[in-house]
Amino acid sequence: MKLIRLHISACLFLCISICFFFNQAQAGGSLKKVKYNYILNVPEEYGKDPDKKWPVIFYLHGRHASGTNLQSVKRYGLPYYLAKGKKIDFIVVSPQCPWGKNWASEDWFNPVFDEVAAKFNVDENRIYLIGMSMGGFGTWELASRMPDRFAAISPMCGGANLKWVDQLSRIPTWVFHGTADRQIPISRSEVMVKALEEANADIKFTRLVNQGHDISKQFNNDELYNWLKKHSLNKLPFWEEPLPFLKTIVAKAVSENLPEIPLSGAAFPKSVVAVFR
Repeated sequence: MKLIRLHISACLFLCISICFFFNQAQAGGSLKKVKYNYILNVPEEYGKDPDKKWPVIFYLHGRHASGTNLQSVKRYGLPYYLAKGKKIDFIVVSPQCPWGKNWASEDWFNPVFDEVAAKFNVDENRIYLIGMSMGGFGTWELASRMPDRFAAISPMCGGANLKWVDQLSRIPTWVFHGTADRQIPISRSEVMVKALEEANADIKFTRLVNQGHDISKQFNNDELYNWLKKHSLNKLPFWEEPLPFLKTIVAKAVSENLPEIPLSGAAFPKSVVAVFR
């Protein structure tokens, strides 16, 4: 009997180990792990309730904000509006892609996410990915590589590979594209939207009539952030999850939380913005 228990324990340990390494391989692939610099914006309410977990948005910029000058990430898009005083109830991570690379060249996401999750109280069921132009392409591709990581995504004026439809169909997606875009034609989004609709995906498509490539003002659209908050991953603790080849994690709609009464204690400053290198 003791020997049987020993074999059972060994099998369970082996199964858990296989699941862990399988998930790690899925998340990181074979890409080289790197550390990208990023700007971090924290809601002014952060810390008032020490037990509250916060949703996280990863924002991916376009080609012209690439390089080593981190402040150039604030020139447009979500970081621009946050710097101007816009308030949203998300932790926002805005990494900078180096010149000569794109958002899928290396595994930057996992090192950055691990660092943020270690320092802040994040809700791993509510991680979102949004981006424009090169960031729109990156949003599609990163989500296809890690479909069980993001609760919802919003690629703007980008494009994707139809081979990714099976993975992307598991993620609620809101696509934006200008009908007069001469740099990346709207057909790049239309093809993906049609394929995802045929796969019965949770997909929204906003055609911005007579607008060109610069549609960054959509990052000032509160409707987008309200839509993101309605989605959460239905994740189980790892010991309750089925084996990887049986596991299917899908996003589900969730109702808004009622306002919480802040606990006593020291409050964070009204605006907390940190730059990490």
